[in-house]
Amino acid sequence: MILVKKADGRKEEFSPGKILNTCMRAGLSRKAAENIVRKVEARLFNGIRTHDIYEMVLKELERIEDRSSMVFRLREAVSEIPSDKFELYVKKILESYGYKCQWNVLVEGKYVEHQVDILAEKGGKKYLVECKHHINPHRFCGLGIVLQVQGRLEDVQDGYRERKNRLNFSGAWVITNTKFSEHAKMYANGRGIMLSGWKYKAKGSLESMIQAKKLYPICIIKMDKSLKKTLFERDIITIQDAIGAEIKDKKASEYIKTQARLLA
Repeated sequence: MILVKKADGRKEEFSPGKILNTCMRAGLSRKAAENIVRKVEARLFNGIRTHDIYEMVLKELERIEDRSSMVFRLREAVSEIPSDKFELYVKKILESYGYKCQWNVLVEGKYVEHQVDILAEKGGKKYLVECKHHINPHRFCGLGIVLQVQGRLEDVQDGYRERKNRLNFSGAWVITNTKFSEHAKMYANGRGIMLSGWKYKAKGSLESMIQAKKLYPICIIKMDKSLKKTLFERDIITIQDAIGAEIKDKKASEYIKTQARLLA
C-alpha cells in the first residue's frame, strides 16, 4: 500500500481512481487516462506528496494534449486570479446562469452599513453573495465565514423590515475557490445558506459551474507573469474576454487567442 502526503500533512492511501476520473473530466479518453495512471504508479513511493503526483499528471497531459492539460490546471488557475478580480469573475459566472448582478453594493442594515460583494437576482429572488478567494487552493473556507455571512444577512433583512433599505434578500450565498470545512457545511445547511466551493454539491460546485459554461479564467493559459498582470488590469478575466480583446503584442495575442479557442 502506497501512502501519499496531502497538503495539510495528512496521509492517505493512493487512489488511482482519482487520477483516472480527473483526467477523464479534463477531456481524455478512458484509455489515455489509464495509460497516465500506469505511468504515475510506476514512479510512486511511500510518502510522496500529492503536489508531486499532480506535477507528474500535468506533464503527461501536456505531452498528449494542450486542452486537457489546461483543464487539469483549473483549480490552480482560479487560485492565481488576483483577489480583487475574483468577485468580478464570480459575477461573470453568475450572469452566465441568468442572474442579474450588481457588484460591490452598500446596503444599510438595522445597525450598520454592509458592503455586499455581489447582489444577485433571478426569478424575483435576491441573494447576498459573499466571495472568498484563497491563494492557497488547499485552504478550507471555515465556519467563521458562514457565521459572518449569516449575521450580515440578518442585519440587512432587519434593515429592510425597518425600511432602511429596499432590498428584500431571500438568502445568502458563499462562493469560494476552495473546499468548505465540515462545520461550515453543517451550519450553512441548517441556516439555508447556499454554498458553492470546490467539489461540493455536484452541479453547484464552482468547478462544475465554470466547466458547464466554459468560463475558464485567462490564467489557465500558460503565459508570462507581466502579460497576465496586464490582462487582469484591463479586466480581461476569462478566455471569452481574451478572444474579443485587442492585445497590442501580436505574437502574444495570437498565442492567447489560439489557446483560448481550444477551451471555448
